[in-house]
Amino acid sequence: MSSANKNYTKQIINDYCVLDTETTGLSAYYDEIIEIGILKVRNNEITNRYSQLIKPSFEIDDFITQFTGITNEMLEGMPPIIKVKEEVLTFIGNDIILGHNTPFDMRFIKKGFNAELPNQYMDTMQFARKLYPELKRHRLCDLTQYLDLHNNEHRALSDCISTKELYDAIKASMATRNLSIEDLWAYSKNGGRGINIKAIKPTEVDINEDGFFFNKHVVFTGKLEEMRRKDAMQIVVDLGGILDAGVNKQTNYLILGDNDYHAILKGKKSNKHKKAEKLKLDGQDIEIIDEKTFYDLLDE
Repeated sequence: MSSANKNYTKQIINDYCVLDTETTGLSAYYDEIIEIGILKVRNNEITNRYSQLIKPSFEIDDFITQFTGITNEMLEGMPPIIKVKEEVLTFIGNDIILGHNTPFDMRFIKKGFNAELPNQYMDTMQFARKLYPELKRHRLCDLTQYLDLHNNEHRALSDCISTKELYDAIKASMATRNLSIEDLWAYSKNGGRGINIKAIKPTEVDINEDGFFFNKHVVFTGKLEEMRRKDAMQIVVDLGGILDAGVNKQTNYLILGDNDYHAILKGKKSNKHKKAEKLKLDGQDIEIIDEKTFYDLLDE
């Protein structure tokens, strides 16, 4: 599987759009956007803002309300995602899109608009992983606290401001340390750092530290539909991931088999899922993703 998207880029620029979405979950296949925020930046200054709540096709649950502060009452009367397509595309124009964990937002935009955005995009998470390796977590909230930036609130426009300030800090740090894009991006030759090889040994010699699952703790639950779980685990380990048997305070990703995700839509959640949601609400860097989204992440 490819490790790069043709629209993904890494640049130092002063004109761009910052994009963030709030959603009902992490699967672009099953979940939906409930808020879009965009900032237009020219010569490093915010020149325009776009913010819109979006009405999903189903009610959001208490977990999403607790996490974002967005309620079903707030979404009453708001337009569905397809109705804002033209105004969002017009606002962004041909700009490069900047975000934090941008592929997440791009997948939801593609599904909601039924069209893939042609714009190039950048990801401040990838810059941060290179510039601040001393941090165990590189969530937007971790970086804003570490760098004393705008406090993100899990609301789209607020997170856009945090991301813009983070990119400013990244550019300043690179200039101070006399670092270029080429200096930051390199491949590890050590073949084993950060990899749990007790059960499954890595087959790769060169581990791409820019990979999505590098140094991340991963748990699988439920039956996978498209491959054996052992094969999926092997891929994660080859990408530098660390396999956990159960959800714990180190887990970064809980990957649900399709049957498990369909159960969620019927109001049922496994104990692992409930534990992961509780840890996330407590501030842990943990995400819950479905099988199809897992495959998408492998392709980026």
